[in-house]
Amino acid sequence: MKKTSIMHLFTAAKNASPFDVNMAFDAGYEKIISYTDVTLNEIIPLTQDAIFSRSPSGLKQQALFFGGRDIQVALEMQKQARSAMFKPFECHTFSDPSGAFTTAAAMLAKVDFYLQKSGSGLGKEKVAIFGASGTVGSTAALIAARQGATVLMVAHAEIASMQAYVDKLSASYDVKLQVVDGSNEAAKMAVLNEASVALCATPAGVRVLEVRHFANSKTLKVVADVNAVPPSGIEGVDTFSNGGMIEGTQVAGFGALAIGQLKYVTQNKLLEQMLQSESPMHIDYHEAYEYACAHVE
Repeated sequence: MKKTSIMHLFTAAKNASPFDVNMAFDAGYEKIISYTDVTLNEIIPLTQDAIFSRSPSGLKQQALFFGGRDIQVALEMQKQARSAMFKPFECHTFSDPSGAFTTAAAMLAKVDFYLQKSGSGLGKEKVAIFGASGTVGSTAALIAARQGATVLMVAHAEIASMQAYVDKLSASYDVKLQVVDGSNEAAKMAVLNEASVALCATPAGVRVLEVRHFANSKTLKVVADVNAVPPSGIEGVDTFSNGGMIEGTQVAGFGALAIGQLKYVTQNKLLEQMLQSESPMHIDYHEAYEYACAHVE
């Protein structure tokens, strides 16, 4: 008899994300149970309750999902959960806090696909990230750095606070990241005259970059914006932009819905793959990026 498929959704936040719940249902999970305000020291006993209560065949139809608003907390929760597992008591795990892992993966897959058309690739570029301390911006930084890119973390306020955050991120994930000033118009233009890729992952509805900031850049090749709420984060990039040139520039742009379509497919298919897999799958931003790159078009 086929076991019921179950997703246990853990988050340190007050509420579980309806987005994650909908994605799990659409991927085929029959039961989704959310656990909110979860602390790290609760993950191991919760994981043990989840794995010891099912047979190995049932565990193939069970996944633990880690959401929330903090990428480091979600990854640590996933790490703790995996440490509690052993054969045959293992199930799938998936971390994607605020959808940041699949969103950043889709954004960078789009950018890399565009760059490869001209014989380059993400690993050869200098990437400036606006909104660098947010979930999507931070994840994009980790992915880009892992691919070999030079990553510029743009500070919108004081550099010291961004530097402290970047130092922690770099130490935790063994990546090299640089902090640059972006607190005024001149500073933004200086960054965009150095970078070849600019990513905008700032709060929804906030315009960060205008065409005049990069129209005369000799280095910038492509920009991407994940903000779907008007106005766009980057002037000239609407939500449907999918690699076309921004008017008045030689810079290509990718918008939120073009990126979002690939993000949706990536998250949906990875969730489905867990249900179909005979062995435990453990998914974070690495696997999300690999899938997005393999399915970008």
